[in-house]
Amino acid sequence: MKEDIRILFIRMSSLGDIIHTLPTLYAIRKQYPNAHIAWAVHERFKDIIPGEPWVNEVILIDKTRLKRIPYLIELWGILHKKKFDISLDLQSWAKSAAVALVSGAKKKYSYWEQREGSWLVNTPLVGQHKRDHLVEGYLDTARALGCDVDEVIFPLPTSDEAKEQVIGKLQSLGISMDRPYIAIAPGARWIAKEWPIPKFIELCKELTALGEKIVLVGAADDTSKGEAIMAGVDSNDVVSLIGQTNVLELIEVIRHSALYISADTGPLHIASALKKPLIALFGTTCAERTGPYGNEYARIIKSPTYQATLDNPLVEDMECMDQISVETVLQHVKEMRNL
Repeated sequence: MKEDIRILFIRMSSLGDIIHTLPTLYAIRKQYPNAHIAWAVHERFKDIIPGEPWVNEVILIDKTRLKRIPYLIELWGILHKKKFDISLDLQSWAKSAAVALVSGAKKKYSYWEQREGSWLVNTPLVGQHKRDHLVEGYLDTARALGCDVDEVIFPLPTSDEAKEQVIGKLQSLGISMDRPYIAIAPGARWIAKEWPIPKFIELCKELTALGEKIVLVGAADDTSKGEAIMAGVDSNDVVSLIGQTNVLELIEVIRHSALYISADTGPLHIASALKKPLIALFGTTCAERTGPYGNEYARIIKSPTYQATLDNPLVEDMECMDQISVETVLQHVKEMRNL
């Protein structure tokens, strides 16, 4: 491909899925340093997209209007002016295919697992890792485009302003950045993936008794979970920033933690990308497909009734996560924190 190629990345959501595609961005940028790379994303997730030198331009897509013909015509006008050579749809759903369709890109490619008619628009890029972890599956698209993938790097965005905001917020809650704390995200996108709140309460009681500080993190939708944990533990050593951080601040909270704990949720993949020591709780989703990737400090605890596989990555079992015991998680924390 030409050195100054113009590429449109399409991965509009969600947090963890976008993080899984960042190594593909890194590989393509490394291979084509003079390329103009734009990224189409929903506004909610725009802050997770790294800026220069990785991404030259972020294009916001209004998810509420994507099914409307007038908006697609409007988007067609915006994107055609940018004269993209390639669109790379790493979402491979109908909405992302619609963006590719109106992009004006000369060649339209996608991740191999095409759904909802994506194949009508995109040419799939298939590699030997299509049944492996999603990170490797996405990297196969970079390999197909001529990129050497000799390392897996997650170019997360950084922000000095976000760091200062986090320092201030933690200090106001009595948490010093000089003293290690454990970051815990009690929520998840699907309730079937969540570890029960009573178990988080019991775990936090045990940890505070050992002298640990706990910082709860997550989206605003998880606020009630944080409130329940704080009320159940009833300790000044447990504080909540749930719903009180933007994405850049969330990255900094996790970056400065001593340990991270959660089920399969977006912040988990931030922690893994940062190579933080972490404990990941899995029951209904396949850890081999969507678990922490490339992090030697990650420990994955699977439910005793874990049945998810690469061929069946989502098991609808509302009781599965409940089978992970507090004692098991606590033992891993003790080992990792030398308690």
